[in-house]
Amino acid sequence: MANEVTSLFQRLNAPFHYTEYQYDSFGDRCYISGQAITERLNEVFGVGYWRYEGLYGTEKIIQEPNGKNPRVKIYVQFTFYNVELQQWITFIDAGSEQVKPGMNEGDATKSAITDGMKKCASRIGVASDLYKGMITWDKQQQAIIVPDQYQQYYRDKGWVAQKTDNTPPLPSTNNRSSKKSELTDKLKNKASNMQNQIKVAWQELAGSLDGLDEWCAKKRQERVTDQQIVNLLQKKLQEKQSGASA
Repeated sequence: MANEVTSLFQRLNAPFHYTEYQYDSFGDRCYISGQAITERLNEVFGVGYWRYEGLYGTEKIIQEPNGKNPRVKIYVQFTFYNVELQQWITFIDAGSEQVKPGMNEGDATKSAITDGMKKCASRIGVASDLYKGMITWDKQQQAIIVPDQYQQYYRDKGWVAQKTDNTPPLPSTNNRSSKKSELTDKLKNKASNMQNQIKVAWQELAGSLDGLDEWCAKKRQERVTDQQIVNLLQKKLQEKQSGASA
Protein backbone atom coordinates (compact mmCIF):
# COMPACT_ATOMS: atom_id res chain seq x y z
CA MET A 1 0.00 0.00 0.00
CA ALA A 2 2.84 2.40 0.87
CA ASN A 3 4.37 1.96 -2.58
CA GLU A 4 0.99 2.56 -4.23
CA VAL A 5 0.47 5.77 -2.25
CA THR A 6 3.99 6.92 -3.12
CA SER A 7 3.32 6.15 -6.77
CA LEU A 8 0.17 8.29 -6.71
CA PHE A 9 2.07 11.12 -5.03
CA GLN A 10 4.85 10.91 -7.61
CA ARG A 11 2.37 11.10 -10.48
CA LEU A 12 0.68 14.13 -8.94
CA ASN A 13 4.01 15.81 -8.17
CA ALA A 14 5.64 14.95 -11.51
CA PRO A 15 7.55 17.87 -13.07
CA PHE A 16 5.60 20.27 -15.26
CA HIS A 17 6.89 21.55 -18.58
CA TYR A 18 9.23 24.54 -18.30
CA THR A 19 6.58 26.80 -19.83
CA GLU A 20 4.06 25.93 -17.12
CA TYR A 21 6.21 27.44 -14.37
CA GLN A 22 5.61 31.17 -14.10
CA TYR A 23 7.19 33.92 -12.04
CA ASP A 24 5.29 36.57 -10.11
CA SER A 25 7.81 39.41 -9.93
CA PHE A 26 5.65 41.37 -7.51
CA GLY A 27 5.00 38.49 -5.13
CA ASP A 28 8.58 37.25 -5.63
CA ARG A 29 7.54 33.64 -6.11
CA CYS A 30 7.06 30.95 -8.75
CA TYR A 31 3.65 29.46 -9.37
CA ILE A 32 1.59 27.13 -11.57
CA SER A 33 -1.62 28.18 -13.28
CA GLY A 34 -4.99 26.72 -12.35
CA GLN A 35 -5.33 25.31 -15.87
CA ALA A 36 -2.05 23.36 -15.57
CA ILE A 37 -3.17 21.90 -12.24
CA THR A 38 -6.55 20.95 -13.72
CA GLU A 39 -4.82 19.08 -16.53
CA ARG A 40 -2.59 17.24 -14.04
CA LEU A 41 -5.62 16.14 -11.97
CA ASN A 42 -7.43 14.95 -15.12
CA GLU A 43 -4.32 13.04 -16.18
CA VAL A 44 -3.86 11.27 -12.85
CA PHE A 45 -7.43 10.76 -11.60
CA GLY A 46 -9.34 10.89 -14.87
CA VAL A 47 -12.10 13.27 -15.94
CA GLY A 48 -15.04 12.99 -13.57
CA TYR A 49 -13.06 11.42 -10.74
CA TRP A 50 -12.35 14.69 -8.96
CA ARG A 51 -14.27 17.92 -8.44
CA TYR A 52 -14.26 21.15 -6.48
CA GLU A 53 -16.77 23.84 -5.58
CA GLY A 54 -16.85 27.13 -3.77
CA LEU A 55 -18.83 27.09 -0.53
CA TYR A 56 -20.62 30.36 -1.24
CA GLY A 57 -22.11 30.49 2.25
CA THR A 58 -18.59 31.11 3.58
CA GLU A 59 -17.76 33.96 1.17
CA LYS A 60 -16.54 37.14 2.86
CA ILE A 61 -15.36 40.54 1.68
CA ILE A 62 -12.34 41.55 3.72
CA GLN A 63 -11.37 45.21 3.82
CA GLU A 64 -7.62 45.48 3.48
CA PRO A 65 -5.64 47.94 5.66
CA ASN A 66 -3.88 51.04 4.31
CA GLY A 67 -6.58 51.72 1.73
CA LYS A 68 -5.91 48.61 -0.35
CA ASN A 69 -8.68 47.15 -2.46
CA PRO A 70 -10.92 44.65 -0.62
CA ARG A 71 -10.23 40.92 -0.83
CA VAL A 72 -12.69 38.09 -1.44
CA LYS A 73 -12.20 35.04 0.78
CA ILE A 74 -14.12 31.80 0.33
CA TYR A 75 -13.75 28.18 1.44
CA VAL A 76 -13.43 25.57 -1.31
CA GLN A 77 -14.36 21.89 -1.11
CA PHE A 78 -12.15 19.54 -3.13
CA THR A 79 -13.01 15.86 -3.61
CA PHE A 80 -11.27 13.02 -5.45
CA TYR A 81 -11.89 9.31 -5.85
CA ASN A 82 -9.27 7.01 -4.29
CA VAL A 83 -9.20 3.80 -6.32
CA GLU A 84 -7.34 1.80 -3.66
CA LEU A 85 -9.78 2.76 -0.91
CA GLN A 86 -12.74 2.85 -3.32
CA GLN A 87 -14.15 5.95 -1.72
CA TRP A 88 -14.34 9.69 -2.22
CA ILE A 89 -11.96 11.79 -0.09
CA THR A 90 -12.65 15.45 0.64
CA PHE A 91 -10.49 18.41 1.61
CA ILE A 92 -11.55 21.95 2.44
CA ASP A 93 -9.26 24.95 2.23
CA ALA A 94 -9.62 28.73 1.87
CA GLY A 95 -8.95 30.72 -1.29
CA SER A 96 -8.69 34.47 -1.65
CA GLU A 97 -8.34 37.12 -4.33
CA GLN A 98 -8.02 40.88 -4.21
CA VAL A 99 -10.67 42.84 -6.13
CA LYS A 100 -8.24 44.51 -8.52
CA PRO A 101 -8.86 47.62 -10.63
CA GLY A 102 -11.22 46.78 -13.49
CA MET A 103 -12.36 43.55 -11.79
CA ASN A 104 -15.82 42.99 -10.37
CA GLU A 105 -16.60 40.95 -7.28
CA GLY A 106 -17.80 37.96 -9.33
CA ASP A 107 -14.47 37.66 -11.16
CA ALA A 108 -12.61 37.97 -7.87
CA THR A 109 -14.74 35.18 -6.39
CA LYS A 110 -13.93 32.88 -9.33
CA SER A 111 -10.21 33.55 -8.89
CA ALA A 112 -10.51 32.93 -5.13
CA ILE A 113 -12.18 29.56 -5.79
CA THR A 114 -9.36 28.60 -8.17
CA ASP A 115 -6.86 29.63 -5.49
CA GLY A 116 -8.61 27.38 -2.98
CA MET A 117 -8.62 24.48 -5.46
CA LYS A 118 -4.88 24.88 -6.01
CA LYS A 119 -4.23 24.82 -2.26
CA CYS A 120 -6.29 21.64 -1.86
CA ALA A 121 -4.49 19.99 -4.78
CA SER A 122 -1.13 20.85 -3.23
CA ARG A 123 -2.14 18.90 -0.11
CA ILE A 124 -2.23 15.67 -2.12
CA GLY A 125 1.04 16.35 -3.93
CA VAL A 126 0.34 18.50 -7.00
CA ALA A 127 3.35 20.80 -7.50
CA SER A 128 4.71 19.79 -4.10
CA ASP A 129 8.27 20.58 -5.23
CA LEU A 130 7.14 24.09 -6.11
CA TYR A 131 5.68 24.72 -2.66
CA LYS A 132 8.90 23.38 -1.10
CA GLY A 133 10.83 26.12 -2.90
CA MET A 134 12.65 23.77 -5.26
CA ILE A 135 11.55 25.79 -8.31
CA THR A 136 13.26 29.17 -8.31
CA TRP A 137 13.73 32.28 -10.42
CA ASP A 138 17.25 33.28 -11.51
CA LYS A 139 17.29 37.08 -11.88
CA GLN A 140 20.59 37.10 -13.77
CA GLN A 141 19.46 34.57 -16.36
CA GLN A 142 15.84 35.78 -16.24
CA ALA A 143 14.75 32.15 -16.23
CA ILE A 144 12.92 29.57 -14.13
CA ILE A 145 15.40 27.10 -12.58
CA VAL A 146 14.21 23.56 -11.88
CA PRO A 147 16.05 20.79 -9.96
CA ASP A 148 18.75 18.87 -11.82
CA GLN A 149 16.88 15.60 -11.27
CA TYR A 150 14.13 16.87 -13.58
CA GLN A 151 16.42 16.64 -16.60
CA GLN A 152 16.01 12.88 -17.10
CA TYR A 153 12.24 13.22 -16.83
CA TYR A 154 12.31 15.96 -19.48
CA ARG A 155 14.45 13.82 -21.77
CA ASP A 156 12.07 10.88 -21.36
CA LYS A 157 9.19 13.17 -22.28
CA GLY A 158 11.05 14.52 -25.29
CA TRP A 159 10.83 18.07 -23.97
CA VAL A 160 13.42 20.58 -25.06
CA ALA A 161 15.93 21.21 -22.30
CA GLN A 162 16.02 24.64 -20.72
CA LYS A 163 19.04 26.73 -21.61
CA THR A 164 21.05 27.77 -18.57
CA ASP A 165 24.29 28.74 -20.29
CA ASN A 166 26.00 31.55 -18.36
CA THR A 167 28.65 32.15 -21.05
CA PRO A 168 28.55 35.83 -22.06
CA PRO A 169 27.88 36.50 -25.76
CA LEU A 170 30.82 37.25 -28.03
CA PRO A 171 31.26 40.92 -29.00
CA SER A 172 29.65 41.72 -32.31
CA THR A 173 31.94 42.54 -35.24
CA ASN A 174 29.13 43.01 -37.71
CA ASN A 175 27.52 46.44 -38.14
CA ARG A 176 24.11 44.88 -38.82
CA SER A 177 24.35 42.85 -35.63
CA SER A 178 25.33 46.00 -33.74
CA LYS A 179 22.29 47.90 -35.04
CA LYS A 180 20.08 44.97 -34.20
CA SER A 181 21.48 44.97 -30.67
CA GLU A 182 20.83 48.71 -30.33
CA LEU A 183 17.26 48.25 -31.53
CA THR A 184 16.76 45.40 -29.05
CA ASP A 185 18.06 47.60 -26.22
CA LYS A 186 15.67 50.39 -27.23
CA LEU A 187 12.72 48.01 -27.28
CA LYS A 188 13.72 46.68 -23.85
CA ASN A 189 13.93 50.21 -22.47
CA LYS A 190 10.55 51.06 -23.97
CA ALA A 191 9.02 47.94 -22.44
CA SER A 192 10.65 48.79 -19.10
CA ASN A 193 9.21 52.32 -19.15
CA MET A 194 5.77 50.92 -19.99
CA GLN A 195 6.00 48.48 -17.10
CA ASN A 196 6.94 51.32 -14.76
CA GLN A 197 3.88 53.28 -15.86
CA ILE A 198 1.70 50.24 -15.19
CA LYS A 199 3.22 49.77 -11.73
CA VAL A 200 2.79 53.43 -10.78
CA ALA A 201 -0.87 53.53 -11.89
CA TRP A 202 -1.67 50.21 -10.17
CA GLN A 203 0.06 51.34 -6.96
CA GLU A 204 -2.09 54.46 -6.82
CA LEU A 205 -5.28 52.52 -7.51
CA ALA A 206 -4.78 49.50 -5.29
CA GLY A 207 -2.38 50.77 -2.65
CA SER A 208 0.11 47.99 -3.39
CA LEU A 209 1.44 45.85 -6.24
CA ASP A 210 -0.37 42.71 -5.03
CA GLY A 211 -1.95 40.78 -7.89
CA LEU A 212 -0.62 43.02 -10.67
CA ASP A 213 1.38 40.29 -12.40
CA GLU A 214 -1.57 37.87 -12.63
CA TRP A 215 -3.93 40.64 -13.80
CA CYS A 216 -1.53 41.76 -16.54
CA ALA A 217 -1.01 38.14 -17.66
CA LYS A 218 -4.77 37.70 -17.97
CA LYS A 219 -5.09 40.90 -20.01
CA ARG A 220 -2.30 39.82 -22.36
CA GLN A 221 -4.05 36.50 -22.88
CA GLU A 222 -7.03 38.62 -23.98
CA ARG A 223 -4.65 40.24 -26.53
CA VAL A 224 -4.58 43.56 -24.65
CA THR A 225 -1.32 45.44 -25.32
CA ASP A 226 0.78 47.07 -22.59
CA GLN A 227 -0.16 50.49 -23.96
CA GLN A 228 -3.84 49.60 -23.71
CA ILE A 229 -3.24 48.37 -20.13
CA VAL A 230 -1.63 51.74 -19.29
CA ASN A 231 -4.58 53.59 -20.85
CA LEU A 232 -7.08 51.45 -18.92
CA LEU A 233 -5.36 52.01 -15.58
CA GLN A 234 -4.93 55.73 -16.19
CA LYS A 235 -8.64 56.01 -17.04
CA LYS A 236 -9.53 54.20 -13.80
CA LEU A 237 -7.17 56.51 -11.92
CA GLN A 238 -8.79 59.59 -13.43
CA GLU A 239 -12.23 58.28 -12.47
CA LYS A 240 -11.01 57.67 -8.91
CA GLN A 241 -9.51 61.15 -8.65
CA SER A 242 -12.64 62.75 -10.11
CA GLY A 243 -14.80 60.89 -7.59
CA ALA A 244 -12.57 61.98 -4.71
CA SER A 245 -12.72 65.65 -5.74
CA ALA A 246 -16.49 65.65 -6.34
